Amino acid sequence: MIWDLLFILIMVLIGTTIWKLRQQSELAKRMIEQHCNKLELQLLSFARSRFNYKLGSDFLQASFVFEFSSDGDNNYQGTLTLNGLVKPRFQLPAYRLVDDETPFF
Repeated sequence: MIWDLLFILIMVLIGTTIWKLRQQSELAKRMIEQHCNKLELQLLSFARSRFNYKLGSDFLQASFVFEFSSDGDNNYQGTLTLNGLVKPRFQLPAYRLVDDETPFF
């Protein structure tokens, strides 16, 4: 009887963790897309790079890596770090800006 309850508790914890990881991934994708749109960058791909467990309300800390392009030729890699579902921190390298004006010759 006690083993059945322990099994159910473990399954609920695993299910909750998977659900939170998925929720965090969906939020990160939306945040990265909005950030790239705001900076007029083309989002190429994104993936979770790592996650840690931490005690507290923000028990899942995760980092996401994403590739973007500013000019269509070069691609760059940025990171997004999330604590739970809050406190986003973007880190982008210096990238080439596209000048829409014609050069002066």
